[in-house]
Amino acid sequence: MVVPVLNAMRFLPQTIPPLLEAARNTQGVDVLFVDNGSTDGSREYLKSLGRKGVQVLSLERAPETATRNLSAAARNFGTHQTHGQYLSFLDADCVVAKDYFNEALAVLESTGAAATGCETTIPFDPHWTEATWYDLHYVGRERGVHYLNSGNFFVCRQAFERVGGFREDLPSGADAEIGQRLTKAGYRIHESPSVGAIHLGNPKSVREFYRRNVWHATGMLGTVNWHHIDKPTAMMTAHLLATIGGLLVLAVSPFSLLVRLVIAVLLQLAVPTITVAYRVSQTHRARHLIEGICLYWLYYWARVNALTLLAVGRSHRYVK
Repeated sequence: MVVPVLNAMRFLPQTIPPLLEAARNTQGVDVLFVDNGSTDGSREYLKSLGRKGVQVLSLERAPETATRNLSAAARNFGTHQTHGQYLSFLDADCVVAKDYFNEALAVLESTGAAATGCETTIPFDPHWTEATWYDLHYVGRERGVHYLNSGNFFVCRQAFERVGGFREDLPSGADAEIGQRLTKAGYRIHESPSVGAIHLGNPKSVREFYRRNVWHATGMLGTVNWHHIDKPTAMMTAHLLATIGGLLVLAVSPFSLLVRLVIAVLLQLAVPTITVAYRVSQTHRARHLIEGICLYWLYYWARVNALTLLAVGRSHRYVK
């Protein structure tokens, strides 16, 4: 088990005890925390645990690696310090159940997949942005997928090492990119709710939601190629085209100003609305629809912002 840590002290008292209990319940599980330069006492707290089978290592930040994806680097570094047949990656702000490792092993054995995990769930008192995003994205059923979030990812070491681990040159999105490589290499990825985790570190405001998605999108080019249609990037492009269409309607259309405004607004909301409709078809939950359209409108503009940062070479300076 490899857990990257960066200034996560506000979460550790809630996430570490359940993780250590889960590790005790499964024979042969060692827990390795890789600190990325915490300044809030996270490293000291982890070292104070003094548990057998628990290590705390530090990943030094050298000037020549300033543009690295530090979470991906921490995960790769952690794998080099362990020798088990399986690799488990969990974010420091995630809570797991006491049978987490047993369930993950059972899923791989029963499905023949090389990797498993699940979309994370939300705390019991979520912000409305959390609740809306969760309702639109959490499927909650057994299924094959193309990738899983690296914050809750369990994989056979042989498959992980064969494809080369996480790419450290991507600002974000290393999980989606390694999912592509695993799939291309012939490995299956199976999502199972039994290998779940509660994510405590979701955005708690609209501003934080926007910034988090700008950061996530800075790695979008890692999954864009001629052989794979990256849906978020394709829909972002469609949103931009709809925006241009709306501006043209406002500028040159012969209709009255009111009609032009209505058309422009409809075009602006078209792609977010289509996206929400698609998500409802996947999750079978039709809640928070208006909020969902608003969040997806922000989501696509966050991706446009990220694309701009990539174009001017400033994506590595963006902090989520």
